[in-house]
Amino acid sequence: MGAREKDLNPDIYIGLKLPLTQGGSSIFAQTKTTFEQAKHNIRNLLLTIPGERLGQPEFGSELHELIFEQMDENFEDIIEASISNAIKTWLPYINIININFEYGKVSENQINVNIDFGLTFEPDRFESVKIDMNQFESQLKQ
Repeated sequence: MGAREKDLNPDIYIGLKLPLTQGGSSIFAQTKTTFEQAKHNIRNLLLTIPGERLGQPEFGSELHELIFEQMDENFEDIIEASISNAIKTWLPYINIININFEYGKVSENQINVNIDFGLTFEPDRFESVKIDMNQFESQLKQ
């Protein structure tokens, strides 16, 4: 059974929603489609600091290192390279279509990243996921 057939079958779950939360009929909330799971996988990968995951110490991205870096003319290129490298390494079934940057309305130092992506086995469908760089700052304060 292919990914599209699984997505259309209401009785099949693809994976777990992240962060882990209590689900309705199961212990953890689950995803119903491949794209929904891909969004959670991207967010999980990019928000994980290498060395943080047991058993896979290299899993994650280097985005957390960029939190307090100077936002100069190369800043977007550095973020884009970090995202692309992490996804190519850990989620090779995801094709990045575009990466857009959105600066905060309250502070010009706040940045959000919107990633438009597709799946290698469904090249005609696209989705977007938003990464709020402030999530790293709150993680570092814990």
